[in-house]
Amino acid sequence: MSIYEQLRERFDLPEEPPEGEPVVIPVDQHVAFATALKEAGFTLYVTVCAAHFPSVQPKAKKGEEPPPMTTEAWEVATVLRSVGTGSETFAWRVRVERPVVPTLYSLFAGADWQEREQYDLVGVVFENHPDMRRLMMPEDWDGHPLRKDYAIDTRVAPWR
Repeated sequence: MSIYEQLRERFDLPEEPPEGEPVVIPVDQHVAFATALKEAGFTLYVTVCAAHFPSVQPKAKKGEEPPPMTTEAWEVATVLRSVGTGSETFAWRVRVERPVVPTLYSLFAGADWQEREQYDLVGVVFENHPDMRRLMMPEDWDGHPLRKDYAIDTRVAPWR
């Protein structure tokens, strides 16, 4: 039985894994999902990556009402790897309407700085992380430079 089939029995996953995309998990199942993967041998925390999707007003087709405005959202994708012969990776993502996701630090020490980096650059807060502070930008930096609504022409003084 594949890891996907095992997880499908415990979590509400589609019959077939989405082709070319990580499976989407509700945020309230994020830690339980990671725990299940760790118990199945996925013990190496590979990466976490956050993305910001601002609310936008889609353009209307000529003569039609404009579609409703989209809701601002964040997606956080996580990848774990099993170690040893037959090593595999497993990726999943959570989509949230406010930038708060539970930390995986208590399960994987490797989540520490990677979650801090996503907080620093995209603004996602990893709830219950023991040291949620900036990692790359100065503490007094205003905003999160990889958010889509961060002004690209923001003037800043050089710093080292």
